[in-house]
Amino acid sequence: MEKRWSLGDDLVTSDNLLDAVTFDELITTVRCNCSKIDSKVVRTELKRILEIRKQDMEYLLEKNMDTIIAEAKKGKGQ
Repeated sequence: MEKRWSLGDDLVTSDNLLDAVTFDELITTVRCNCSKIDSKVVRTELKRILEIRKQDMEYLLEKNMDTIIAEAKKGKGQ
């Protein structure tokens, strides 16, 4: 079954909008993707990981914008 990535369906409000980046993930990514390892490569890989996370976050935000707005308005008398 494919995920819908929708609040109230397969996501809840306590789920992360932006996934964390761990040291382990960064180390593994550098180890697997880079033949020469130095501080420049580590920074580059971290930026790449963050860009992917940001794209995922923006997708989730847009996909759930109406629900987010509706939930935020609850109790505001709007």
